Amino acid sequence: MMKWFLVALAVTLSNTSIAMDKWRGLIEVQPDVYLTLGFNIDLSENTITLDSPNQGMFGKSPTEFTISKKHVSFKDKDLHASFSGHIEDDIMRGTFKQGEDMPIVLHRLSTLDLARSKFEGAYFGELDVNGNILPLILQVAAIKDGFYTSLDSPSQQSYSIPVTKFTIDDNQMTFNSKMIGASFSGFKNEDGYEGKFIQGFEMPLVLRKKK
Repeated sequence: MMKWFLVALAVTLSNTSIAMDKWRGLIEVQPDVYLTLGFNIDLSENTITLDSPNQGMFGKSPTEFTISKKHVSFKDKDLHASFSGHIEDDIMRGTFKQGEDMPIVLHRLSTLDLARSKFEGAYFGELDVNGNILPLILQVAAIKDGFYTSLDSPSQQSYSIPVTKFTIDDNQMTFNSKMIGASFSGFKNEDGYEGKFIQGFEMPLVLRKKK
């Protein structure tokens, strides 16, 4: 299993009639392992905040920044990170630096993308493995045309495990993780998404979204 403590971010840039847009992108931290990056920018208010949805960080204000319709840059002392990028139409290309330079392409989220963001967040559950309770966290981030999701197993010190074939709506959630040979399918009730987690054998699991 892998451990990742890189702080990710997502980008929103003001554009004509909308005061705040959201832009999101993925940064590859290991082959086939990603973190969602994002910024939330309001040009009319000259503000920017940083998000790392897969790590549960939202609304982080950087130490210093510069924003315009064509350029975004910031530095943050707490994260020991910086970013510089240029915008063309609905695409931002830049470099995120946190120990090393990492190129990233971010996309402005559409109205449909933003509608899906209501499912974004951390879903907590507990697996009973032969009498041993194993906490499990599903991290869901809205990106262009869909979601990027990953699993955390804190007691095993395993984070950002890639999830594939993720689907969610107001009635059902399903996902697979090829890396760990696991899958889940559950239906929404008043407790959360209740179903079965399969990894060699079936285990009941309820995933509840953190408020």
